[in-house]
Amino acid sequence: MEIGFLLKSFITLFTIIDPIGGAPFFLSITAGYSEKERQKIALKASITAFITLLIFLWTGSQLLYFFQISISSFKIAGGILLFLTALEMLFGKTTQIKTTEKETIQIKEKEDVSIVPLGIPYLAGPGAITTTIILGETSDIFGKIALSIIIFFIIFITFFILAYSSKIFKFLGELGTKAVVRILGLILASIAIEYITHGLKEIFMK
Repeated sequence: MEIGFLLKSFITLFTIIDPIGGAPFFLSITAGYSEKERQKIALKASITAFITLLIFLWTGSQLLYFFQISISSFKIAGGILLFLTALEMLFGKTTQIKTTEKETIQIKEKEDVSIVPLGIPYLAGPGAITTTIILGETSDIFGKIALSIIIFFIIFITFFILAYSSKIFKFLGELGTKAVVRILGLILASIAIEYITHGLKEIFMK
């Protein structure tokens, strides 16, 4: 498997998971928790996301076959989804998860926030799952093993960013965080267009 493909896979998944942009949401939903409790929540959320993405990486082919969806069609649909996400990042919107202050309190009281909504769907959301299935579908057994390792490293970095999000957010500041997210959004938009064009080529060249 080419190093370029693995590097591109790393950038794509890291960008779509977007732990830097998710840090403010993590801080808001864990407000009132101690630093140690936040680290435990970040760890559990990361493990949840890791297991979820691994499942879709290794079973994506079977899912597409079951629903009789071609990888070309899935690339186009996935590319559109990623492009919409990239637009949100570029324009500084965060519509993936919207919670009012009252809903945030209810989540804390009724659910384990590390699993829902942090692990799923914030970290392992539709975009990350779609990307993982596409990458897995276009890889052989050794490629999937390599991608599993890449997902592990991405989730490890995500855990680190969330666990120390208060310090990182304080260091970057709101403007710095937005700048990083918008740069990642531009990269993601380019990758999304590539998915769409590849899917269209595969369909029309059959």
